[in-house]
Amino acid sequence: MRLHSRVYLHSILVLVVVGAATSLVFAMVNRTGPMREMGERIARHTARVAAEHRADPATLTRRLERLHADLDLDVTVRDLDGRVLAAAGMALPQPPDDALAAARKGDVVARPRPMPYALAPMRDTSSGAIVGTVEVSSHRRFGPPALARPLLFVVFVLVGAALVTRPLARRLSRPLERLTEAARRLGGGDLAARAPALLSRRWWRGGHAASDEMVDLTRAFNEMAERVERLVSGQKELLANVSHELRSPLARIRMALALLPRDATRDARLGDVERDLTELERLIEDVLAMARLDVSGFPARLGEVDVRTMLSELAERARHDPLVAVTAARVTEGPPLRVIADEALLRRALWNLLENAAKYGAAPVVLGGEVDAYGVRLSVTDSGPGIPAASRQRVFEPFYRLDAARTPGEAGPAGFGLGLTFARRVAEVHGGSISVGPASTAEGVERGCRVVITLPVR
Repeated sequence: MRLHSRVYLHSILVLVVVGAATSLVFAMVNRTGPMREMGERIARHTARVAAEHRADPATLTRRLERLHADLDLDVTVRDLDGRVLAAAGMALPQPPDDALAAARKGDVVARPRPMPYALAPMRDTSSGAIVGTVEVSSHRRFGPPALARPLLFVVFVLVGAALVTRPLARRLSRPLERLTEAARRLGGGDLAARAPALLSRRWWRGGHAASDEMVDLTRAFNEMAERVERLVSGQKELLANVSHELRSPLARIRMALALLPRDATRDARLGDVERDLTELERLIEDVLAMARLDVSGFPARLGEVDVRTMLSELAERARHDPLVAVTAARVTEGPPLRVIADEALLRRALWNLLENAAKYGAAPVVLGGEVDAYGVRLSVTDSGPGIPAASRQRVFEPFYRLDAARTPGEAGPAGFGLGLTFARRVAEVHGGSISVGPASTAEGVERGCRVVITLPVR
């Protein structure tokens, strides 16, 4: 549930509780307060009227009927033995013994049960002695107050409060939602993401007030994001500059090697040096390409790529490359397949995967392409020892190598650990993904390695 919805519902819940408590208090006060006091007064007045006409039952009855007609009262007059002397309205049951005992002592009793009533002593007009009791009841005036009216009032108040508090809840939660969205964008790689600045204003003066916690939090987040952006940009720029500057000395070294006199012994050593130089040049090219992708965030030259043709050309190139030629490479058969991508980047990423399969895996190396519900899948599969499940995510980290795991007992072939990192970055800038898994599983045992680049169908 959204924050503003929680704030809104909590506000409504508080209002409901307060409204219910107010209604109950109102009902209890009405039951035991002014209405009870009024009932006692009416009972005393009726008792005086009954005492004045106690000797004339017909006149007493007429006066009681007038009270019943004017005040909608049910009245019953009894003597001390409980016999009814006169009555008007609905017949009332005899009060409880404790209430009668209190009235015969001179007290006025008002109770809500078993039915709302007030009981007063009737005194002789000449001697003042108690000669009977008068019981008065009115369902409308002395009964429990009807809760419909206060509850209806509370409902109107809640509706008005709900209409007012909804925008307020939204206003309270909106800064947090914007901050969350900015944090999500920053975590997703958008280093330029910032939360909208908040100003705390004194609206009644039109001036600026001291900043509150949300303003401070937003400002701190933006300052952190700015520092992170500067640090990452500085690192990328430094890496790109260093990689670019390394090209010149490498070119001079290669030229110096070409000018050296050759013989059989030197050719073998110089061949090793030239292969190392080739690896360094490829490393520099990968670093520069990733730096350009990080800056732009999208491929430079999108176009339609014939996947089958590209995979066949990569397999043909592998057969003549000195580092890959020792491993057989083939392409799976299938229908024509096309994808919208930067062909140069995609070709380079697949070549990195093919080289890794040749270096660390075993023949045969199979290149494949297919379409399914998830998109276009380009795969490179080998029959080597594979990659442990615990390390299948770490192999995409820059400069992370798993040579010992895939070539047990050996020092491992040369490499810098950027091939899979570059392939993952190429997949990401195309809106796709990359995954590593076993080539096959037999009787619970995983065999080989299969790296799959998934690109969306455009």
